[in-house]
Amino acid sequence: MNPVLLKDLLGMLRLPRVAAIQIAFVAVLAFLVLMSWPQGGVLAVAAQGRDDMLLGIVVGQLVLLTLFVPGIAATAIVGERDANTFEMLYASRLSAGQIVMGKVLSAISFPLLLIITGLPFIALLVWRGDVNAEKLVWSYAILVVSAIFLAMVSLGISAYSRQTSSALVVSYVVVLVLCGGVLVPASLILRDSTGLFAMLLHYARALSPVAAALSILRPDAGNAQFGGRGDELYPIWQAFLPLALLVTGACFAILVVKLRKPPAESDRMPGGAIAVENRSIGRKVMFLIDDKKQRKPLGSLNPVAAKERRTNALRSGRYMIRTFYASLVLSLGLAVMSLYGGVEQKDLLAHVAAVLVSLQLGLIALIDPSLTSPAISTEVESGTFESLRLAPLGGGKIFWGKLIPSLPAAFLPVLALLPAYGAVYFVDPGYQQRFIFLLPVVALAALLCCSAGIMASSMFSNTARATVTAYLIVAGLFILPLLPYFAAGTQLGENVAAWGSMASPLVMALSLMPTGSQAVQALWREHLIVVGSLCILMLIIARVRLAVLLKQG
Repeated sequence: MNPVLLKDLLGMLRLPRVAAIQIAFVAVLAFLVLMSWPQGGVLAVAAQGRDDMLLGIVVGQLVLLTLFVPGIAATAIVGERDANTFEMLYASRLSAGQIVMGKVLSAISFPLLLIITGLPFIALLVWRGDVNAEKLVWSYAILVVSAIFLAMVSLGISAYSRQTSSALVVSYVVVLVLCGGVLVPASLILRDSTGLFAMLLHYARALSPVAAALSILRPDAGNAQFGGRGDELYPIWQAFLPLALLVTGACFAILVVKLRKPPAESDRMPGGAIAVENRSIGRKVMFLIDDKKQRKPLGSLNPVAAKERRTNALRSGRYMIRTFYASLVLSLGLAVMSLYGGVEQKDLLAHVAAVLVSLQLGLIALIDPSLTSPAISTEVESGTFESLRLAPLGGGKIFWGKLIPSLPAAFLPVLALLPAYGAVYFVDPGYQQRFIFLLPVVALAALLCCSAGIMASSMFSNTARATVTAYLIVAGLFILPLLPYFAAGTQLGENVAAWGSMASPLVMALSLMPTGSQAVQALWREHLIVVGSLCILMLIIARVRLAVLLKQG
């Protein structure tokens, strides 16, 4: 057996969080099966063409793979750099091919293990009967290809990352864009498009595993035309399988190019700052924020806060400016779409508003946990926490110095999407009241993500584990309540589903839009109380844990 695979696989399976992920994976699938099990154990004749149980098992596994796979695969290579063991692999008797194959196999073994864990639910499906064997086989082919595809994309990002936190954030952003972001343009305007433009919109979704699964199980879901449009557009899954395999092969080639030689000195040490006198005239004159400029003294107000603003890579000017401009581009695209078709098509404007708030909450969930998850764990991991303990600073000053610098960066995606909100309001001023109610929901969601990050950071001495834990907490709070939300009126009553889903900022934001649930919208005040209480609870846990660390060391 490949030694690298054996080491990584045994190390991964011994982690408590991996066991927790497997338990959560099975628990969610069990819940989906219970929710979609036919009444009396008999599948109605009218429902045989649209098997909700198979749909729940397949799409549920895809969503869970999207949440769990980047957290494992994105740390496979950059984690070796952080632990200073990357060079030791090349100093051993292993060849470059063994190292590459070991990392690839260890990255894809975890998602395949999760898929194997879900096989007993397929046995329940067969035991129930009335299973379309062809749909089942193709659905599981998409699951396996998707697992390998997502793992290889995350592994490729890990090979070119210098820090674990950066690799995790970029991997989650890329994976979520591939799985969900590429579905947005077609969902809004494909229905009224024809010719080459319709073809581009349709096949732009071909890299989404969710679209591929829906093209088999729900080809006409919501007029999304996943199954194609006659001879003009072919089903998404027929394009997804070759494209996913092509991208997987490209990621493997990138890994071979990157890992075939031992790491150079530039890979081990981050580039130093450029001296002030070496900066070009263009940089001195044209740069609004110059990340290479010599810094001013820390000051005496809160030196921990000043140090956090300067040393945290995810809060650096370069990273946040890129994030701001990327969000701004998306915002301007939605603004143009609102102004272009929202006046004549009110349903299009409602869809744009729903996409806008989903994008807003998605950006917050993707960016904000990573701003605070390295706050305390990095100090412990790098050995500088002892110096922090010896500094003449109180525990409260250290805690707030770690938390407060993340808040301006946490609200930056909100500012970037203001043009889209303005365009929607310009087309239909009736959205003003909805956006006023949305504002505290978004603000508390950002604070919730930062609180989850700093709580996870106080619990773990490893930044990668803290970051993954923070993302899992946020994913659980944002996404899991969608299950009762979508089950409202079918498996659950309206009031029960509303109370079961109202804690999610994403559910509440969607419910505040015209197409949302009135039952959830009525619980707006209760949502703010629940989320605010969760923020306070997590901040208290983080503060108490920091006090224990400062006392014990």
